[in-house]
Amino acid sequence: MEAIFVDTSAWDAIEDCGDRYHAAALRFKEELAQQRARLYVTNFVLDECYTLLLYNVGYARAVAFKRAIDLMQAGGILVVVHISEALEQAAWTVFERFNQDKEWSFTDCTTKVAMENLGISQVFAFDHHFDQMGFLRRP
Repeated sequence: MEAIFVDTSAWDAIEDCGDRYHAAALRFKEELAQQRARLYVTNFVLDECYTLLLYNVGYARAVAFKRAIDLMQAGGILVVVHISEALEQAAWTVFERFNQDKEWSFTDCTTKVAMENLGISQVFAFDHHFDQMGFLRRP
């Protein structure tokens, strides 16, 4: 399997057993682990995740999630891409261009730009906006 970007919606579904996509997310996470897929995420997505997990599953789980992210990064499983000023500006251009008839979050726009910049075409997500962007949304 080629590289795959992991969106906030996937991380949240994995961590929150109350999420409607929880079971599907866990199955796909196992599939990715078996395939030794290279996972990518941005610091903007992680920012969303920490806040969402704090609200949805509490402080302790949010902190444990951050520790898991650090371990995946240290183990070479996960690459954290930091949104540079140039990527942020490109994302703003995407935001302005497409949001007259879409509702892509600014973070989604940064993800689009980062994925295109890295040549990544697949995203582990439950957010239909990635379909609109032309990416292959998994599972």
